[in-house]
Amino acid sequence: LSRGEVSIGGRTAFPVFRGCFGLLAWHWFWGLSVYVWTRYRINYIYLFEFDPRNVDTPIDIFNDAVDETLVFLICMLLYYKTESDDQLFPDLIPPGAYPMFLILYTIKCMIFPWKLRKPLWNSIRQDILWSVCFVASGDWMISEKQHATMHHVHAWSDKLWYKNIAIPLICLFPLWLRFNQCLRRYMDTGKRFPNLANAFKYAMSQAVTLFGAFHPLYLMHERNEHYDVSLSDDDEEGIVLSSRRGVSLFQIFWMGLFISSSLYSYIWDVYMDWGLGRREYGFLGPRLMFPMKSHYFSVMAADLILRFMWVLTLIPPQSGA
Repeated sequence: LSRGEVSIGGRTAFPVFRGCFGLLAWHWFWGLSVYVWTRYRINYIYLFEFDPRNVDTPIDIFNDAVDETLVFLICMLLYYKTESDDQLFPDLIPPGAYPMFLILYTIKCMIFPWKLRKPLWNSIRQDILWSVCFVASGDWMISEKQHATMHHVHAWSDKLWYKNIAIPLICLFPLWLRFNQCLRRYMDTGKRFPNLANAFKYAMSQAVTLFGAFHPLYLMHERNEHYDVSLSDDDEEGIVLSSRRGVSLFQIFWMGLFISSSLYSYIWDVYMDWGLGRREYGFLGPRLMFPMKSHYFSVMAADLILRFMWVLTLIPPQSGA
C-alpha cells in the first residue's frame, strides 16, 4: 500500500472471496452452536428433525472448518501476491485460477458427502421454487419507475380484498388452529388448566389481529377536535386558535389489548413453557441446564422485547394501526 498498490479489497476477485468467507463464517458458527447444544444436552437433533445417523459431532465440524479456512487463506494469499507482481511468485499460474479453484472447492464442500448435505439442498430447492414463482409473476421485468406507476394495476397489495380479507385471514389462521387445538385438548382431557388458559392466550392474539385489521375504520370515526381561542400578546385584535384532538376510546382499548396480550404471552412463555419465574428458586426453575444464571435472566429480558415485536407482526400491514 505504501507503494501505491491496491489492497485486496480493490481487486477484481474480491467479491468471490467475500462470498466464500460468508459461507465459511456460517460453518464456524454452526460448529459453535452444535458445541454449545451438545455440552448443555440440548436435543437439537430432535428440534430440527435431523437424522441421527447423518449428524456430525462438533469436533468433525471444526476439523472441516479448519481445512476450509486454510484453503481459503492460501488461495487469497496466492491471488494477492500474483496480482501485486511479486517476483517470488512467477506468472506460471494466472491470478484468476486461484478464485476459480476456491469456487470449485466450495461447491465440492457443499455437495459431498451427499448424505450430510442432502437436507441443505432440499432447503435450497424450496427457495428456488419460491423464486420461480416470483419470476412467473412478471414483477422482475418492470423497472422501478414503471413499478411505481403501474403498481396499482397488477399488484395484489393494492387490492381491497387482499388488504382487508386475505391478509387478516392469513394472520388469523395459525392462531385459530392453535386455539381450536387447545379447546380440543380440553374436551379430550376435561382439564380446564392449562388448556383453557392457553386457548385464552391465542384468543387475545386473534383479537389483536382483528382490531388491527379494522383499525382505519375507527380512526375515521368520531375524531373530535377542540379549539381554544385566545388573544395574541402582540396585537389585541389578534386571535390564536389551537386545536386539541381528543383521545379516542378505541385507542385506549387498542393499546390496553396490545399490551395485555404481549404480557400474557410473555408470562406464559416464562412460567409455563420454560418452567422459570418460580419465586422459591430465585425467579428461576428447580432444574437449570446452564450453569450461569445470568443466561436465563438475559433470555427472559430478550423474550419480553421479542414478544411485543411478535404481537406487532400479527397486525395486518397497511392497516394504520
